[in-house]
Amino acid sequence: LGCSHLSSGVFIANSDTSLVLATYGKISSDFNDLESGRWLLTSSMLASCAAQPLYGKISNIFGRKPVLLTAYSIFGLGCIISGSGHSMTQVIIGRVVGGAGGAGMVSLVSILISDLVSLKDVASYRSYVNVIQTTGRSIGGPLGGYIAQTLGWRWSFYSEFPVVLLAIVLVAWKLQVPKREGHIKESPWTKLKRVDFVGSAFLSASIIACLLALNSFSNAEFWSDLVPIILAVVAVFLMIAFCLVERFWAKEPIFPLELLTKLDTCTSYVILACQMAAQLAMMSSVPLYFQVTKRAKSGEAGAYLVPAVVGNTVGGLITGAYINRSGRYKLPIVLSGCLSAIAYTLLIIRWRGHTTIWESLYVFPGGLGTGIAYSAVFIALAASVTDDEMAIAGTGLYTSGGIGGVIGISVSGAVFEWWAKKGLENALNGVEDGLEVSASKKYSARLKLRFQIARRALSDVGYVNSLDGYVHGLVVDGYLTGFRAAFYGKYIRTAKNKLGRENFKEAKRLFIPSSTYVLI
Repeated sequence: LGCSHLSSGVFIANSDTSLVLATYGKISSDFNDLESGRWLLTSSMLASCAAQPLYGKISNIFGRKPVLLTAYSIFGLGCIISGSGHSMTQVIIGRVVGGAGGAGMVSLVSILISDLVSLKDVASYRSYVNVIQTTGRSIGGPLGGYIAQTLGWRWSFYSEFPVVLLAIVLVAWKLQVPKREGHIKESPWTKLKRVDFVGSAFLSASIIACLLALNSFSNAEFWSDLVPIILAVVAVFLMIAFCLVERFWAKEPIFPLELLTKLDTCTSYVILACQMAAQLAMMSSVPLYFQVTKRAKSGEAGAYLVPAVVGNTVGGLITGAYINRSGRYKLPIVLSGCLSAIAYTLLIIRWRGHTTIWESLYVFPGGLGTGIAYSAVFIALAASVTDDEMAIAGTGLYTSGGIGGVIGISVSGAVFEWWAKKGLENALNGVEDGLEVSASKKYSARLKLRFQIARRALSDVGYVNSLDGYVHGLVVDGYLTGFRAAFYGKYIRTAKNKLGRENFKEAKRLFIPSSTYVLI
């Protein structure tokens, strides 16, 4: 299996994620809208989650290669739209388009691997892909931050486009996919009629409505609003409609409901969702933490993500080798949650605003746990479904991870903003741009002033870094209140993930009946 011609797409899809993690603060600050910065992250993931389940079935119908090339093209278009955006809304639209394309760029490669190699070798090849993914994440943050500092953040998006073109050329030229058993030659129109458009629309719409509802519920400003309740109700009705369409109407369901009746499959989805929620929530917080506490620039702040993504690589390689030699994968799954819990516990205890270079390495175990979980859970899923189900089940696994990531970023961001706002307002009591406010001022005037300073501090990292001495220390203390609350949330999500893994014992002696693979 020659994976080299697939590596460019995997690399750029993953570098894009860390690029935005490292630069979203600068982008949103340029538009004076830091509070909307997390939408640069979640909008792409929303689109990815909505599109992800569709790639499996569509690639079964049209073939892996044409669908992969289409995904590359959509992603490239998203990069151009984001780079040329003249408002926050336009940049977010570009992220949505790019997310829809990026959804297929990685998942289809994993599906191709499962198509072309034996189950025992899948873990090894997945570990190689994980190295490429981690290299992309490692380089994307620092490089994107450097480009944003020197040429401007727009060029951090434009620079991705040539790599996408290279990926398109390599796949079109080099990738040879053998025809599947039972393949029947059909016209494009016949293939198009096989696509379950109604089910696809209901599934994508229900996922988007569900995630928007969760995002609204997690935002304190909407707790007394009807918007999240309405979105939740809409999501439930859309999901019911999707289930009815798949059960009684669709001839070729976009996502067979029978997969969700398998406890093995559902457990895999839940584990990866919890792991990704905690990991991406952490990674979205780390650059901002160092920008505020150390006045780090975008490139330097992005570099603090490197230990986590290196941990992803090491975890994937070790797990691939272990599973390939022993045929066992339950121990790595259990270990992944323990390592992540250790990482987030250290962040809660030790990251108090004066983080040393050694303490910044506490994110490594979190990345290591995620890398281990990704490799082991994919093998567990592959062993629990048939060959015909693998493409759909595999994209479902990536969807669950994406949904977990969106929930993690949204909830963590909302918790951070709420607590940071409260912390800033309390810390800035009686302060006006570094000067004590006269006691003769009315309480309402001082309260309004406090809100204004806190709002500006939360909307522009540059403003925080421009403050000096006493006031800067107060603002950092307010931010730290938010960071600590967000870190607690990551720990809770990892604890839930660990609890879910303990239930593996009840999952019909998970997953592989073959004598080649045994449970510990």
